[in-house]
Amino acid sequence: MRIRFNQELPRYVQVKQWVERQIASGYWKPGAVLPPERELAEQLGVSPLTVSRALQWLARDGVLVRKRRVGTVVAQTIPNSLFHQNLTLMVLGTRAGTRQGADFYFSTLQHSILSSLAHEGLRTLWLDYQFEQVERELYASDFVGILAIAPNAEHLPFLEDLYRRGVPVLIVGANSEEWDIPTVDTDNYHSACEGVRYLLNLGHRRFVGLFGALETFNSRDRWRGFRDTLLSAGVPSEQIWTFVVPYADEVDDAVREGLLTALRLPNGPTAVFAGGYYLALSALQTVLGAGYRVPEQVSILGFDDPPSASLSTPPLTTFRQPLTQLGERAVQNLLGMVRGQRPEPKHQFLPLELVVRQTVMAVTPSERVPAQSP
Repeated sequence: MRIRFNQELPRYVQVKQWVERQIASGYWKPGAVLPPERELAEQLGVSPLTVSRALQWLARDGVLVRKRRVGTVVAQTIPNSLFHQNLTLMVLGTRAGTRQGADFYFSTLQHSILSSLAHEGLRTLWLDYQFEQVERELYASDFVGILAIAPNAEHLPFLEDLYRRGVPVLIVGANSEEWDIPTVDTDNYHSACEGVRYLLNLGHRRFVGLFGALETFNSRDRWRGFRDTLLSAGVPSEQIWTFVVPYADEVDDAVREGLLTALRLPNGPTAVFAGGYYLALSALQTVLGAGYRVPEQVSILGFDDPPSASLSTPPLTTFRQPLTQLGERAVQNLLGMVRGQRPEPKHQFLPLELVVRQTVMAVTPSERVPAQSP
């Protein structure tokens, strides 16, 4: 891994700081033998003299020991001051300064990440996906790695470039088998398949699918699971109504009107599969506002399970994501990467839990007409 050099500091100083980070993070443990100076110099993109000056400095500080016929060794007793440095983990997220605090998914994930890192003595720098700012921060002497939360497709080339340059990068909340970057995500595709099969087993054959922008990988995976399961079950395309909205936390008037138009058809949908919590709430509001009964006439199944899901009227049937475990696993895997360990498997998935409440039931033969005029 080459160092991203800051032109304001001598290179031997930055090599010294880099070696200190490898030791403080646990990559090189007490008694470990460092690579030969020429090998380190080639790896870091500096001269052997620069490496030699840095290692001599650390030997004077008692961090390293120079042994004849052995080489440079990490001291058995490392000065405590080395572990009191403020090493930084960079966390990227859309609208990092605002959305995490207001959104259940992001706020829960943020709390889990912060709690996990507190035990490691690392501080965090939360940034939006502003590439120029991220590049500037990469030159910070205490930077160790990047945790990228739910990136969109447009963010991938930048993250992949960082990873190819040797930056420890891990993506949490999105995935693709095509990516070389390690990921930790919830299993949205197979959960969507499970949800659709659950509705099919209750006799539903006419579906509305409501999804956020498919550039968001979780929305894409849920849409794929919805589509693939219905196709496998032989449900005709004319019995499937699909709506995609730009943001998973708001439904515009055109989509609401489209949902109402589908509901009013003689053979309209009996189930709404919503690929997000706010989408499910919007569907519930729209269906009830039109005078249809939930779940007697229209069933609704959603994703995510904040505390308010059990307080809706009726209480929402939805998938619960293991967000605390997701944050913990992401931190664990990224710190392993910082220490030179590659996560196995590269793409890891945590299962979701279907929480059955009162917005889903078996299809009844009753007439599908509103309880009151819409």
